[in-house]
Amino acid sequence: MKIGCQTITFGNERHKSDMENIVKAVALAGYGGMETGFFRLDLGEAQNYKRYQREYNIRQAAIHIGGNYHDAESVKNQLANISGLIKLAHTLGCDNIFLSANAAHSEAEYKIAAGNIDSLGKMLHENGLVLSYHNHAGEIHDNCLGLFTYADNTDPKYVSFVPDVGWVTQGGGDPVEVLKRLGERMSHLHFKEFTKEGKITELGCGVVNFRGVYETVKHKDIWIIAEQDETLIGAEESIAANFGYLKNLIG
Repeated sequence: MKIGCQTITFGNERHKSDMENIVKAVALAGYGGMETGFFRLDLGEAQNYKRYQREYNIRQAAIHIGGNYHDAESVKNQLANISGLIKLAHTLGCDNIFLSANAAHSEAEYKIAAGNIDSLGKMLHENGLVLSYHNHAGEIHDNCLGLFTYADNTDPKYVSFVPDVGWVTQGGGDPVEVLKRLGERMSHLHFKEFTKEGKITELGCGVVNFRGVYETVKHKDIWIIAEQDETLIGAEESIAANFGYLKNLIG
């Protein structure tokens, strides 16, 4: 079991000007790896990112991409970036590409998106990368219509899943049951915390059943990645608190 940090907590501006200190903060908090949104990374800085990660002994656990995969124009725009994504992943020694998509409005639209996601997964697979789908709350509505439509209409060879158990909870689902339904197609996990009022907070300060989730997956060799979209106490403080929670949970 490996513990990673989604660097979204540091915000857009710091990714542009302060990446070395982001990597350093992730290392000082105790994490073994980091996940970063592709749009927050500069392809021209790839060698510097690699140097920072080597210096602070941090792996690039995943790169995150997103888009509207039931819309042809959005898919076209995403595909235009794929060669750069593949090159960056290889430079950073990163095997995992995490993808999130805009929620669709019907099962038919989800099936269209599934076909496009499957094609992307095949392309990445042919380049030695693993594509895993990351859900938000929208794909959990209507008894997990979106998430399970993706699972039923993509090839396990090309598309895996990195469930966000916080968003599963916010969408009205049971994260333990979702993990059981996805089975071996679950590649990694995102841990995001919500208060009962629906506010994002540090892990262990809300209502998500992380203990039940961990008991379901503790035998697996996976990344559990803490993802806190916003912070009221400062990024360094939040990611340190999240690591402490995960370290105590995993033991």
